[in-house]
Amino acid sequence: MISFYRLSSLLLVMTMFFSSCSKEGCTDPIAENYDADAKNDDGNCEYILGCMDESSIAYNSLATKDDGSCVYLDNTKRSLVFKATATWCTYCGEWGAEYVNNIYADFSGDAEVIALHSNDDFSVDIGYNFLSTLNPSGVPSFYLGLNPMGNAGYGNVSNLITSELSNPSQVSMAVTYTVENGEMNIKVLSQLENQFAGDNCYLAMYVMEDGQVAPQEVNGTGTVSNFVHNHILRSEANGSTFGVPISFTNGINNTEITTPLVPNSIWTHENLYVIAVIWKQNGNSYDFINLRR
Repeated sequence: MISFYRLSSLLLVMTMFFSSCSKEGCTDPIAENYDADAKNDDGNCEYILGCMDESSIAYNSLATKDDGSCVYLDNTKRSLVFKATATWCTYCGEWGAEYVNNIYADFSGDAEVIALHSNDDFSVDIGYNFLSTLNPSGVPSFYLGLNPMGNAGYGNVSNLITSELSNPSQVSMAVTYTVENGEMNIKVLSQLENQFAGDNCYLAMYVMEDGQVAPQEVNGTGTVSNFVHNHILRSEANGSTFGVPISFTNGINNTEITTPLVPNSIWTHENLYVIAVIWKQNGNSYDFINLRR
């Protein structure tokens, strides 16, 4: 009997020993759920993901694992194209939409389009402010910054964008944003380049949306009920058409703002993005300087 109890105790001790040696869990000390007693990693370590490079505008001091989200100043010259449009406009859904698709295909990353809707469900006050400034004779109409691009076909549009992109960049930019609890937090870093003085500059942070499905009249087709509308101007973070005045300290401006969003039932928050634009006031008008998405 004694031998039986001794054997049972020995087996129990051995079982506990081997169980301890083979305990599974997270074995990475930087993980949120690190288990100091675990011997075998179970592949379920949890981290705070974010940018871990302090030189990036997207730096997250709480991050324990870099997720590739770091964003840096970019000294690339880009173009801003406004499109005056409407869902009831048949040519807007035809060659107007074709022009926009061509711009993104031909100038990927180097040009951004902002759609200004009039008298439809995507119309907003800031869009009407721009349309009042641009004063289009009809829709669709295209503008390079605030300058009309004419009606000479897409070739002319392409040539005007190409010409502008050949100019040196005057401001390098970086932008990042997050959406949480019905608010968007936006950070923009700007730096003067090529001896640009930076006087009378304004920073606009346009909140944009892609992927809205709504009817569109299309020439030769009629009403397309499932037309996908992209590049929709929703608002400007400060509520101002051309943004707010900024100054550059030692050639650098760092701006951060949190702006409320219209409920997700109206704007699809996961489809929102930001186009940060530097304007230079020129008398009663504004010259486009550069942008970053």
